[in-house]
Amino acid sequence: LLQEKMDISYPLGVFQQMTYAFQQEFGVYMVLAALLFGFILSFAVGANDSANSWGTPVGAGTVSLGVAFFLGSIMEMLGSVFLSAEVVSTVAGPKSVVNMALYKSDNVTECDKYMEHGDILMKEKTLVLGLVTSMVASQIWQLMATYLAWPVSGTHTIISALMGFTLVENGSQGINIGNPNLFNGSGVFKVIYGLFVSPVFTLGLSFAVYYLLYRFAVEAGKPAQLRSKLSYSACVFLIFLAITFTFVNMKKSSAPGGMSNKGFSFLMGSIVGLVFAVVFFFIILPYLSKMKGDLKVSFSFCMKNKKKDDEPKEQTVEIECEETDDNCATLPIIEKDAFIDESDEVKRIFRPLQLLAACFGALTHGSNDVGNCIGPLVTVWYIYQTPINYSTETPLYGILLWGGIGISLGLVCFGKRVIVTMGSKISRMTPSLGFTVVLTASVVVMICSIAGIPTSTTHCQVMGVVGAGVAKGWVDSGSFKGGLQTIDFSLMRNIALSWIVTIPFALVLSAMLYAVARVVIIGAFSGV
Repeated sequence: LLQEKMDISYPLGVFQQMTYAFQQEFGVYMVLAALLFGFILSFAVGANDSANSWGTPVGAGTVSLGVAFFLGSIMEMLGSVFLSAEVVSTVAGPKSVVNMALYKSDNVTECDKYMEHGDILMKEKTLVLGLVTSMVASQIWQLMATYLAWPVSGTHTIISALMGFTLVENGSQGINIGNPNLFNGSGVFKVIYGLFVSPVFTLGLSFAVYYLLYRFAVEAGKPAQLRSKLSYSACVFLIFLAITFTFVNMKKSSAPGGMSNKGFSFLMGSIVGLVFAVVFFFIILPYLSKMKGDLKVSFSFCMKNKKKDDEPKEQTVEIECEETDDNCATLPIIEKDAFIDESDEVKRIFRPLQLLAACFGALTHGSNDVGNCIGPLVTVWYIYQTPINYSTETPLYGILLWGGIGISLGLVCFGKRVIVTMGSKISRMTPSLGFTVVLTASVVVMICSIAGIPTSTTHCQVMGVVGAGVAKGWVDSGSFKGGLQTIDFSLMRNIALSWIVTIPFALVLSAMLYAVARVVIIGAFSGV
């Protein structure tokens, strides 16, 4: 079969011998290194990026850390295995920022080299080594950022690292500029769209959605009002629309009736969303409204009795009088920065929705970000198996599962640092605000994942917190300036700085690592 694909007359045994020589002398060591560093990179992504989906539910008190770790691990793994093929192709496939055509050898030339006992498949070797060093550079930066509790972009880290190695090997020609079409982009253009379009879109969407939701429903604190019930049911409609759209659109079979896959997915999502919204409006919402107390999800063995610090703090001031003690009074004074919390009724409604949105966010994160850490590993594995005429089109579910396990383990072991930053340090969190953040960010990531755009879930989640936080502060204070005061801009400055530093740091580190590894493992650069 292999010989039929070759338009040459060399015997099949030559290609088998070339493949065997490549595997034994070089490929097997690179595959082992890629498996190790791919897992560590997945671990780093889980410790940093995966915490984004669970920062808001934990910060709002909806779930405990134990529940966040448990559900997050399951949903990340499902998303990574079943929904990530498009992004894997974008990171290290035909639509990569790397010009993959420069890393495919000519069959006739390589066969001649092999017969003359020369070095064979040098292009494939440089690609494999570059992918491995890119994973190392990416994981170094992400682990450093996690230690500093900075929510950085795993997407832009690995993309920048890939650009670093290919610039060293092939100069500017090694970069795939790609197609600038916004709806069918590739290469660098796809990364640029994900870098600038998705954060701004998430910021505006979360601000608009939460401003309307908070002003006309949450602030009133009366779930029984028709306006509030319709608003809450609309939230249910949106979340189930997004969930159904994701799963139906990822299915590779053709849509019925000649419809486009995206159109059919939207239709099915609308139907499912409408059904759940009706059920919620007539059955679930009345039940939640009649409940007493709050509603939280936790594991008993993860619970710690800690004093709440999310309530407005009170101070007491004695007013001294010259007469009797009866004329003295003790007055409660609320701090100026006191946070206006939500009623128990509103919390009971939004906590289940927030939990559902967080699970969906983890699912879309797994579908988007596993490609960032496993895409290079998938390519290394394909080249190892078939160095001649390799292809990266078919997903490898075993390797995707390997990445999902790494992401889940990273979330459990070191996700707490970024969860705290996302859940409480940027802006104070409530169930309704947290639901809006995760919903809007997940919708943006979902759309980008379907389009194959390697979007940063970190940027989407952080800008979602900012947008919704400003909207809440605007309604509470009555001014846009008051809304801006709800955001810790000193922390945002540090986070924005980490985003800016990510690209040059990962690119330069990857270039340095590759240059050294190239000389040590493969040999000096041609012409040197």
